Amino acid sequence: MLKELLHEFTDHQSQYPEFDADSMVVQNYRLKPGLYLRLNKDSGMEEFYVTKKMVLPENDPLFEWFKQADFASSLIEMNKPVDPKKKIHSNNLYTLFCKHDTFGVGAVNPELKEHIDRYFNALLGTRDKESAEILKAAGYEPLQDKTVEKSKALFLSSLKTVEERINHYNIKDNCYIKLFLDKNLEDYIYESGRYLLPKIFNDNKYNKKINGQVLGLSNANMGMNAKKPYLEHKTTEFKVPYRITAEEGVLLHKFFLWLNGQEKDGKPLYTGYFPVGKHDLPGLFTVASEMKVRKPAVYVHLDRGMNVTVNDYDFLPSFRDRMDNPVNFENYLDAPKYPGDKLNKLSAVEAHINAYLYGGQLVRNYYTEKIQVTDSLPQVLADQIVLTREALHAWLRKENDCPMQSCVDKVTMGVLLARLQNLKYISDLAHALNVRLSLLNYFRRGENDMGYAIEETYIVLKEKVLKTDSKEYIACQSSMEFYLAVGQLLYYYFSLSEAQKLHYDVLWRGIASAKSVEDIKREHRKHFQKYAYAIDTDNSRFNNMLSIVSSYESKEEESINLDALFYGFASSSIIYYKDKDKDKKGNEKNKEADKNAEN
Repeated sequence: MLKELLHEFTDHQSQYPEFDADSMVVQNYRLKPGLYLRLNKDSGMEEFYVTKKMVLPENDPLFEWFKQADFASSLIEMNKPVDPKKKIHSNNLYTLFCKHDTFGVGAVNPELKEHIDRYFNALLGTRDKESAEILKAAGYEPLQDKTVEKSKALFLSSLKTVEERINHYNIKDNCYIKLFLDKNLEDYIYESGRYLLPKIFNDNKYNKKINGQVLGLSNANMGMNAKKPYLEHKTTEFKVPYRITAEEGVLLHKFFLWLNGQEKDGKPLYTGYFPVGKHDLPGLFTVASEMKVRKPAVYVHLDRGMNVTVNDYDFLPSFRDRMDNPVNFENYLDAPKYPGDKLNKLSAVEAHINAYLYGGQLVRNYYTEKIQVTDSLPQVLADQIVLTREALHAWLRKENDCPMQSCVDKVTMGVLLARLQNLKYISDLAHALNVRLSLLNYFRRGENDMGYAIEETYIVLKEKVLKTDSKEYIACQSSMEFYLAVGQLLYYYFSLSEAQKLHYDVLWRGIASAKSVEDIKREHRKHFQKYAYAIDTDNSRFNNMLSIVSSYESKEEESINLDALFYGFASSSIIYYKDKDKDKKGNEKNKEADKNAEN
């Protein structure tokens, strides 16, 4: 994986020579909050104070200089310091980085000189055999005592002035205090190599010298240490999965620094694509919506912990965001505020499914190992996300719809039932059902459009029930009509409730687990009896709907049509259908029904 990513990184530089590794990193490099001071040769001082929420300047020479010098002078990680006690966080003789409390709050910390002495002694100290070989192979000569002592003296002589500048800004938090000597950036880059080359590998004990070149285990995206012995190969002659040169290790380190700086609209990116081959624009890492031309790409997902790592990698032989066959999200239920539309981009389809089927909980939990249960994300929905996210992720992020093709019915119904356990608004059920029916139609290639069939049956049912002047017996004509009528009646019963907060999960415990038509009728009868005291038995629409439910008898064993039942419950109430000829009582009921639909 890392070899392939590194290849794309270097290939990008060969296509666009102006984008060398350092330039690419510095372009998106962010300075950590703190006070940055450059000690000039004339004993003067230039400074820049970085706060968390400040708007960073553009084309400011001093700010750009600090970015490049800081990039070259920072530690790979805190486990690879120069200072053995980890109080000084810089890596070369031209810089002195420490936290505010280490420097001293209000006045210079008496222990700071001890930390500085230890740091510069470490720079001059004898290196282990492996490190010495790496530096010798790279052409580095040992540092001269006189040069190091001169740098240390400059820092020590500036401490009182730095203290005054800290007090000037009234710095209270434990941000960084970073001091830089006024040197050419080329000197900073050269000295960064003295630090990076020996420490770039995971552990120098795995190093091998082959043909005069030192090879070692990469430290990037690799956590092989005494606490993780299971990563070591135990049954082969080689203990580590692969080795790279020190130069490749440095380049890989810069690549991950560059990845860490990737953002869009001021927010860090967690997912992106590397277009393989020739790039039309100098954009190496891009989001799905910007993949407009079909071509091979590498998909990665980033885990942004202490250090950025790649926790998902996949080569896509052919990818673009625009779909060959768009998804038509129909508003089958004529639900208010549902943006039914034909979407032809995977990123747009993902956003729609995330919002209206999963209630905004899918995308944020694609990679969450243990999903946090909250009031808006109950355990039953968290379980469904874990069960279904891989199929949706493969389709919406990698354009592989095969897993979803085989399980779309099970996936969407499982999520729908989970949403019912914590349903706040009936409109949420209508929106989720619209998504389910639309996805079923999409993956069935338009054959047997369940949503359209239910919609047509609903229209027929409405015409039958609204025949209030007819005295003929209203009978059920189909199973779909039966389930629609049951849903309509159950909604009607709920509208009669005097409870301030309606708990729809009580309703669906019996309905969702029903195995036969008799079970459905039994559940209906239970709610009919519960609200019998409030039912208007003179309401012809209710009587017609009840007649349809009572008259249905299944001729053979049949599966429960939950789609039609949910459609009946979540669609506009036929019993409360607004009509100019309705009496005042009916109009009041209409208002109540509208209110219940929103609650």
